[in-house]
Amino acid sequence: MAIVNITCENDADFYRQFAYQFQDGTPIDLTGSAMRMGIRHRATDAHEDLLLTTENGGIAIVDATHGKFTVRITQAQLERLQLGDYEHSLIRMFSGMHLRVWSGSLINNAGASR
Repeated sequence: MAIVNITCENDADFYRQFAYQFQDGTPIDLTGSAMRMGIRHRATDAHEDLLLTTENGGIAIVDATHGKFTVRITQAQLERLQLGDYEHSLIRMFSGMHLRVWSGSLINNAGASR
């Protein structure tokens, strides 16, 4: 499983494209998939501080056949999110399965232009 650590500043959107692929570089087809990324201070916390999904626009599958998708956290979301360290995981939902794509940390820093 991959580890993806994200550092953001709360004066700008975080927007990145990713390619979901096997270790040899072969793309994993995301056709028919939905994705969910929950962000919490600690993974064991009951409260989810931020939720990004393909349904709410936080995650967009932009080229399903080639496994390409984007993750976007708006500046407004980052400004509402307390500064500090968080844990997150990205889950792919497909054919009734919930498959972990990655887990990692997210750090929300203060941005000077906010």
